[in-house]
Amino acid sequence: MHTQQNNKRFNNQMLLKNTFQFLTCTIVKPVALLPAAFCLSVFLLLAACSSKKVTGITKDLTTGLTASYMGIKPESVFLMMNNERLGHTDIPIGESFVLINDGVSGLSEKKGKVSAGCSLRITDEQGVVLLDEKDLFASNDVFAKDEATRLKCTINTGKPMEWEKNYKIKVVFWDKYGDGTITNEWTIRSIDLP
Repeated sequence: MHTQQNNKRFNNQMLLKNTFQFLTCTIVKPVALLPAAFCLSVFLLLAACSSKKVTGITKDLTTGLTASYMGIKPESVFLMMNNERLGHTDIPIGESFVLINDGVSGLSEKKGKVSAGCSLRITDEQGVVLLDEKDLFASNDVFAKDEATRLKCTINTGKPMEWEKNYKIKVVFWDKYGDGTITNEWTIRSIDLP
């Protein structure tokens, strides 16, 4: 009987010892892995931040011209006509003017070259599409990287536009080697020649 109690006590002690070892392994091993897990989480966080695309909106307050960008970014946006920067959106019918995205950065490079596309859409006050050009740069879309810091689009006015009407203009530039875009939008008012 005495031996049976000793065996029972011994078995209980072994059970407690094994349970303690199991709990120690369960608690200690994850604690030992914390530095590695911490380093991995910091690495993933930094990788996510470094691959974050530049996005934002810039606006020319004098004309209402906006540029929404993602991946490629203009420093400034403005309109020009007859080599003068415009501070208004009254455009005489028959005249041309230029949209300029200046100081553009972020275009993807291949062998020192970049490639961009440019679409142009003009709609009237009722939303009727007057012009819808899918890619104005289609035949000439590869540029030297250091020469492609200014993306511009020339817009011509004329028939079927009418005097004293408003027209919405949307120009989208996109990176053909990457996935960046700049979307320019504004409204012009067609006027008679001053």
